[in-house]
Amino acid sequence: MKTLDMLWQRVTLGAETCVRCGDTGESVRRAAEDLRRELAGQDIAVVLTEKALPPFAVAESNRVFFNGESVEDLLGAQVGMNHCQSCCEMLGEQTDCRTLTLEGREYEALPEELLLRAGRIAAGKMK
Repeated sequence: MKTLDMLWQRVTLGAETCVRCGDTGESVRRAAEDLRRELAGQDIAVVLTEKALPPFAVAESNRVFFNGESVEDLLGAQVGMNHCQSCCEMLGEQTDCRTLTLEGREYEALPEELLLRAGRIAAGKMK
């Protein structure tokens, strides 16, 4: 059986993460389950790893990778940054967080449909 490795990383402070990362986390977990069901018939197992980053790694936060390739690379999305009030409150300082822009729309949290699309592309590369 082949393995599709899915990695989600986000900044944490203690057990806390920002609202954006929390929303992405919910999408990541749902997408992993959906991909497990979808890819089982292709003899591909999906393994999700969640990685907590330290507070100084905000620029690398809220990222998802499939077999080492980022969602933004798999989908051809543009990476940006904008103000994140939730991180400001959590970290106690002004903070900008990652965004993705795809097809004219900016995403602060990654929705399940983008994760599924990226996961399918990555799985297609495994054949």
